[in-house]
Amino acid sequence: MYFLDKWSEKSEKRRRSVACIEIKGKAKLKPEGKIQIMKIPKQKVVSVVFDPDKVSADLVYYALEAWIEYCPYKQAGRSRELYDGSPWTNTRAWANCEVQVPLKRKSKA
Repeated sequence: MYFLDKWSEKSEKRRRSVACIEIKGKAKLKPEGKIQIMKIPKQKVVSVVFDPDKVSADLVYYALEAWIEYCPYKQAGRSRELYDGSPWTNTRAWANCEVQVPLKRKSKA
C-alpha cells in the first residue's frame, strides 16, 4: 500500500492510498482503465516491521515522524506498507507488516 497523503495530515477515513502488487521482471500486460504500472525508485528508507495485532499502526507512524524530525534526514516521499503475501488471507503476512518512509539528507543551514 502506497499512501498519497501524509499520515498526520488527514484522518484515517479521509487518507488516500493506492494498493500495489509487486511485479518481478518486466510486466507482460499493458495496464487498462484505472490500473497503472509505476516503478518505485531505489532509495534510502527508514523501515519498521511490526504486528498490527500487537502494536498500533498509529503508534508506528507517529514514532517514525518523531524520529525523522530529529535525525539528519527528512521525508523524501510518501510512506508505504509492504506485506509478503496478502494481509487479508495470510496471517503471517499480516503479522509482519513493514512500513517504509523514503528519506533524503537534510541540507545544512
